[in-house]
Amino acid sequence: MNDIKRKAIPNFSPLEGVGEAYRIAVTTSNGEKVDQHFGKATSFNIYDVEDGALKMVDLRQVESYCECENGEPVDPNHKFAPDRFSKVKEIIKDCEKLYTLQIGDVPKEKLEIVGIAVQECKCAIDKIPNCKGECK
Repeated sequence: MNDIKRKAIPNFSPLEGVGEAYRIAVTTSNGEKVDQHFGKATSFNIYDVEDGALKMVDLRQVESYCECENGEPVDPNHKFAPDRFSKVKEIIKDCEKLYTLQIGDVPKEKLEIVGIAVQECKCAIDKIPNCKGECK
């Protein structure tokens, strides 16, 4: 499991890769359900998916992408912040896919450009291997 295979497939689904290992990032507040907006996440749970089974391998802390310096939330119509986004992208750059409750169009596009597919959902983490985004 240490040699995670990388595939830069924007619409990757773990079920298509049964028999191979993949790494995913999940935005969650409690480790049980996908329940955080990408821009508001202060950590990412990192899992390896192999043969449809999940194994948590890391918890990565990050400064929230959508938060002002004083801790106040950013205006929902804020402009894309490349510097802040780059820091978050670096944290999950070894992942094939991101599972998140919600994500803006620009960050989603930027992640997909570097080979990280994005799946918006709100499923339980243990259901992720079968998630197609229909849990919304």
